[in-house]
Formats: sequence, structure tokens, C-alpha cells
Amino acid sequence: MQPEATHKRSWLKTTVKVLIWTILVLALALAIAYWTAPSWVPGQLQKFLPASIKLQNLEFKRPGLTSTHIDELTLILGEESPYTVTLNQVELGYSLWQRKLTSISADKAHILWPEALPSNQKSPPLEQIPLPTLPVAEMSLEQLTIEGLFLQNIVANNIKIADRENTAEVTTDVHFLDRTFNIKATATRSDKWLDTVDTNILQGNNRLQVIASPINSKHWDFDGNGLLNLTELYPSEDSHPEGVEPINVRLQGSVNLEDSVQLVLAPESQIITNINASSLGLVPNLVELLKSYYVSTNLHKLPPEYQVVVSPKEPTQITYEGDTQQLLINDGPLDLAITNPAITASASLSNVSLDLNHPLTAPMQKAEATLSMFAKNLAANFSSPEHKASTNNLNLSFSSNIKLNEASLAVSDAKGKVYLDSVSYAGKNSTAHISKNAWSVKGQSTIKLSEQGKPYHQWSLQSDIPMNSTLNLDKEQFTANAVSAKLNVTQDSKHPSGIITGNYQVADLGLKQQPLKLNDLKGSLQFITNQSPKGTLTFANARYNSQQIGVSNISGAVDWSKKDNSFVAQGALNHQQSKVPFSYTFNLKTSRHNLKIKQSSLPISTITNWVTLLKDYPQLRFSSGQLEVDSLDGDPIGLLFDGKIKLDNFNLSYDEFYVKNWTIEDSLTSNSKLGGTLKSHIEEIELATDISITDVSFLMPHTINSLVITNLKGNLLKGHIEVPQLTINDDGVSPFTAYLKAIDIGALLNALNSEKLKLTGRFDFTLPLTINKNGQQIHNGQFKALSEGVVQLKSDKGKDANIAFQALENFHYKEFSGNLNYDAKGDYVIELKVLGSNPNLYNGFPIKLDLTLRGTLPEMLYSMLISGDMTKPILDDLQQKQILNIQP
Repeated sequence: MQPEATHKRSWLKTTVKVLIWTILVLALALAIAYWTAPSWVPGQLQKFLPASIKLQNLEFKRPGLTSTHIDELTLILGEESPYTVTLNQVELGYSLWQRKLTSISADKAHILWPEALPSNQKSPPLEQIPLPTLPVAEMSLEQLTIEGLFLQNIVANNIKIADRENTAEVTTDVHFLDRTFNIKATATRSDKWLDTVDTNILQGNNRLQVIASPINSKHWDFDGNGLLNLTELYPSEDSHPEGVEPINVRLQGSVNLEDSVQLVLAPESQIITNINASSLGLVPNLVELLKSYYVSTNLHKLPPEYQVVVSPKEPTQITYEGDTQQLLINDGPLDLAITNPAITASASLSNVSLDLNHPLTAPMQKAEATLSMFAKNLAANFSSPEHKASTNNLNLSFSSNIKLNEASLAVSDAKGKVYLDSVSYAGKNSTAHISKNAWSVKGQSTIKLSEQGKPYHQWSLQSDIPMNSTLNLDKEQFTANAVSAKLNVTQDSKHPSGIITGNYQVADLGLKQQPLKLNDLKGSLQFITNQSPKGTLTFANARYNSQQIGVSNISGAVDWSKKDNSFVAQGALNHQQSKVPFSYTFNLKTSRHNLKIKQSSLPISTITNWVTLLKDYPQLRFSSGQLEVDSLDGDPIGLLFDGKIKLDNFNLSYDEFYVKNWTIEDSLTSNSKLGGTLKSHIEEIELATDISITDVSFLMPHTINSLVITNLKGNLLKGHIEVPQLTINDDGVSPFTAYLKAIDIGALLNALNSEKLKLTGRFDFTLPLTINKNGQQIHNGQFKALSEGVVQLKSDKGKDANIAFQALENFHYKEFSGNLNYDAKGDYVIELKVLGSNPNLYNGFPIKLDLTLRGTLPEMLYSMLISGDMTKPILDDLQQKQILNIQP
């Protein structure tokens, strides 16, 4: 038993010795490991990290068996463009036995972003992005600073990283641009490869969610949505963020970072917000800009709220070249729409190539856009020191294509329409009113953005509906009806300063103060900028209808121009084959008209078709004759002329009167309307009774309202007729006296075909005449025989006739005189004093006859000269006389 016991004690001692030596060896190994840790721990820690993470620096004192405190840990992440991560005050937990990290935490971390490598040094992107399981399930950092990615450092606080099977989640608070953003990002993996990243960002009331999935390491598909409030992001007063409501963002597409930043937006993408144009300062600034051009509108009264939508209608690619600072929109347009109840505008931007190192006017800049706009219920007012115009309702629409290329801005396929309510205008010496009107605009322009370039413009403006207008001057009013026009505006190498051409039509143009009206006006316009405008004008059937003068059936064609403050026209008045050349000037300041008619000749047939003279006498007719205009210069509206007019071989008729071979020379003066002095000679005035007045001459001072015939002389019935003065004016014919000298009464009776009364001898008559609308009057007219003569009065009663009648059957008078009175009612009184004898009565004793004849003879002068029946009532009255005074 003893040997066996001894053997057991020996084995126990051996075992204890082995254990003690093992412990001593382990203690020595641990002691050696502890004291030599700064040399071997970095290598062991590198084994815990993925191959893409390199350990650059590790500062610590002595590790523990399960954890260690590291003052500073520097890692290099990435291979192509590596960036440096420095962690401070790191607590690192690990298991030596399992050879893995169990936890990582740090107070601070710093990331230094690398500079971009040249494109020739970049490696191709990874087809898949590895997302290995993290060496620890949870990580935390108190603070992370990212430097070099932006001008301002990015600071992230309270970073929590958790890895749960197929997902990795990061939460943090990021401080950037003086704002704090709460970020939560969740990444999913599939077989250690990154599948999707779902990032949610919150800042105050702002939120943004982006779900991205990699096509490769530099090409990602994404779907983002969010709500951004600029008032919270940018509260600066200068940027007016309070005028922008929160922005709804909905973006779908992809981004490629391989050689540049390429963003492709899907049609479902939208950026929507509402802006207040007044709060943003847009309306006040526009109002001030228009005010500098003397224009005011009702924009400040219209709703200021606009909806703004940015949305591509088809996939649109936006590229940013970082190396060259190029911004490109290559495929698909980017659409912008702005709407409110009064104004709608849209733009489609495409084919953009902008170098951000140069201004927009540089030759390399390129862009294309399609614009459209519609506005309604606008009101506009133009008020300069000299002109004022306004309209209370204006609607317009416009669309065009715009292209920026080689330092020029090209506007093409531009179309627009403008609808205006009535327009009022006021100038220094005039006012105007235009009825509702509408216009179409189309054209194209090229604007050179360089100083050497010359612009090109080609535009047209055409009225869509005829308009009516009224122009009021100081002394006249013009009214134009059914006005239409088409204007072309051109500026090119041929017309570097610009030219306006066009044509216009007016159904009729009339004046109010003067009864002038022009019909069917057609004209053209040419206006070279910095020069006077000019053009042509034709009109048909011009009419002028005053109280006594009517003008019609005149057409004309003129060339006109504006010179300084005057409107000047030259042309001709036309009728069939006849033309009257003239020039016309209108002074825009004084409203004075001037018409000059050059030397011309017209047949009376043309004049009678043009002019109706003395409209109150419709029986007046003109026939042959020739009008010669030596000169005519004056105001056609005021009818104030200087000049000379001659009329040869002029014939006219009035009722039963005929004027033959009338020659007129009229010297006009501008002292009064149609004022002048007419010198006249008439070869013959023929009466219906074959009584003629020949070799008639007179002078006639005249105006439009009156004429005065002076020194009228002529031959009548072998004697003479004289009228010293005959005045005709608006009140009618003034009383005048006609003197008939040495009139052969026998010739008168023969002309009247008088069968019962024969009278020889010459008589003088003095006839004070009054002619008015009530009739003709003779007051105290006198007549007297110039020599002895014979009165032979036949009676059917023979010896049964009264004694006076018998005495006059063959009465040889030595004296014959009398008085004549005739009133407007047609009652006449003739007092006869006759001294003579009848050889067949009372043995030829002298007889003195004192006879008073009374009766009624309407229109006595007309009856005497025209019908020839004046003797019958006188003879009937004479037959009733019984008294006969016989002188012994």
C-alpha cells in the first residue's frame, strides 16, 4: 500500500509543478505581451478590419484583456480615392480568444475627404458594392467631422450604427450650414452586397426621404420625396423666403458619378410650390421698372399667388462636369410652369451647355427653350410728359422658341395675340379714343450679346378686327370707322437702325366742324427709325357738304410724310380722266391745314360731278365751260384761300333762265372763308319770253356766307340795265335798286306777244326791289318816257268801251310817267300820268289821263318776264275806269 501511496504523491507533485510552470509561462507570456503590446496590437487589429480599411496610426498605452482605450486611431478607407478617418478617445472591445472586435465607441472622429483624381487615374466602378457585416453589432461616435467635401465642414453628433443581419442602420444629428439635420439611413444587403439605402432627413418642418439602389458603385437609381420650407432653411431678409411656400419634392431617376455628375429625372418627377410675387419683391420691382418707362399697370391689384411646377415631360438628363465646370441638359427638356388666375407662363429648357467659369454671354454658352404665356384682365396706363394713354382691359397670349448660341440670343417662331378694350389717348393738343381692338403678332429676332454684333428683327403686327377711332384736335374732330392695319418691323444689315412698313384701310374718315368725309381709304407706311415716316394714301368718293356747297364723287391719291411738326402730302384729285394736282400740309401743333392746288384745267362737266353750288337752288344747272386754276393756296377746312381761278365759256340754267358764255375771273383772299373778288362778264342772259340781257358785267366780292354784286351793267330791250349793288347773305337778298334806262317798251310788248296793247317810246325805270322768302316787293318804283310816243289799246267792245279805253285806242302822248308799288302778297298799285291826244276823239284835243290801277298779280315779275300774261289783269282794270280829264 505504501508504494502505491508514494506513487500517488509523486504524480501529484509532478502535476502541481507542471501547472505552476504553465502558469508561470502564461504569466510570463502575458507579461511579455503586455509590455510588447504597442508592437503587436496594430497588426492584430488590422486582422479584425476589412481589406479596404487600412490602419495608419494607433496611439494607446497598454491594452486590457477584453478592451483597450485608444487615444487616436487613424484609418485609410477606399482604394481609388482614399480618405482618412481619425478617431479620438476610442474604446475598443475585443475577444482575444475569438479573435474579433466586440464593440467600438469614440468621442470624436474626423474624416478628411480626398481631392478628386484625374480621370486617367480613376479605376472602373465596381459592379457591386460590398456591405460586409460590421465587426461589431453596434458602434457609437459622439462627434464626426467631415472636412474637404464642402467649403464648410460637416459635423455629425450622436452617431449610432447598428448591424442586424441583412440591414445596417445609422442615426445621427448633422450640423451643416448653421442647421441641424436629423438623419436616419438604413442599408439592406444581399449576400454581403449593398442592395438599397433608405435615407430620411429631418430639419424642423423640412423632411426628405431618398431611396437609392446601386446599378454599380457610381451609378444609382433613386426615388425621393419631401417637403422643404425655405423660411426655415434660409431666413435671410434679402432672399425673401417668406414669399415661397413649402416646396413639395418628388424626384425619380438615376445619378451617375463615374466621370461626372449625371442626373436623369423621370417624367414622374415634380417640384411644386406656391410663391407670392409681392412678398418676393417681384411685383414691386416690375412696377418700378415699368414706371421708369412711364407705364403703370394693375399688377399690384391682381392675385399675387403663383403655383410653380418643375417637371420633365420625358426623361431628362442633367450633367455636371466637375473638371470643366460644365452644366449640360442633353436628353429631354426640363419644364417649368407658373400659373395664377390672371397669368399663366411655361418654359421648356433643353440642349443646355453652360460653362460656369464664364458669363452667360460668352460664345461657348448654349441653351434652347420654348416659352409661352397668357395673361388676362390687365389694365395699362402710359403717362409721359407729352402723351397719356390707357386701357382698362388687356388680354394677351404669346409663344416662342429661344436659342442661345455663339453669344447670340435667337427668338424664332414667335406668335402672340393682344386683345384690348377701348383705348383713350391725350396729348398736348389732341385727344383720341379707339374702340375695342385685337392684334396678332409674329416674328423672329436675333440679339447679339457681344458689342460687335448687330441685332436682327423681323416682326409683323396685324389687326384682327376692324376698330373705330376718334381724334380730337383743338379746332377739329376726326372720326375713322372700320380701321385695320398690318405693320412690319425690320432691323437688319440693310436697315441697321430699323424700319417699319405696312398698310392700312379705313372705311370712312369724317370731320365734325367741317362737313368733310372720305371713303374707302387705303394706304401704306414706311418709317425708318431716326427719319421721318412716309407713305401713300388713296381715297374714293370724298364728300364735302356745307350749307351752300356740296362736293362729291372725288377720289384721290397722295404721297405723304411727316416733317418736323407737320404732316405733308402731295397728290392729285381724280374724276374719270380729270386730275387736279395738289399738295397738303397739316401743322400738328397749331392744327392748321394748308392746301395748294397747282396750275390745272378742268371741264365744267367734271366740276358739276364734283361740286354742288348754292344747294338752296336745286333748279340751278351747269353745262359747258372750262375751269382754269392759276394758283390756289389756303386752308381747305377753314376754306381760307389765296389764288386765282378763271372760268371760260360757262353756261348755266335756272328754271327758265339761261346764261350763255359766262367768263369769270376770281381773285381769292384768305381774309375770310371763300373770300375774294369775282370779275364777271356774261355774253347773254336769255329769258323764256325771248327777252335777253346782253353784255353783262359786274364785280362780286364774296365770302362763303355772302356775295355782293357791284356795278352790274348790261343791255336790255335796246336800253341798259344797271344795279349798283346787290347783296346776298345768310339772311337772304338785301333790298336793292335796279335802274332800267332807255328801255324800248314796244320791244318788250312784242316779246310778250301782246296783241291788245302797242306802245312806242323809250322809258327809264327806277325799281327799288325787296326779294325774300315771302315774295318780291317794289316800293315807290318810278318810270318816265324819254320822248313822245303812241299808245294803241284795242278793245273788243269798240264804241261801247269806256271813254278812257276809247282815248287809248290811238293815243299820242307827249308825257308819260308814273309810280309802281307791289307788295309780297301780289297786290299792285300803278299810278299813270299821261298827257297827249287822240286824233279820233274830241277832235284831237289834248287829254290828260290820271289813272290809278289796282289789282292782284302774284309773282308779277315772273309773270311779266316769263309767262307774258301780265297785261290782261291790267287791261281788265283799265276797262273799269270812267274818268277822263280833258285838257283844252
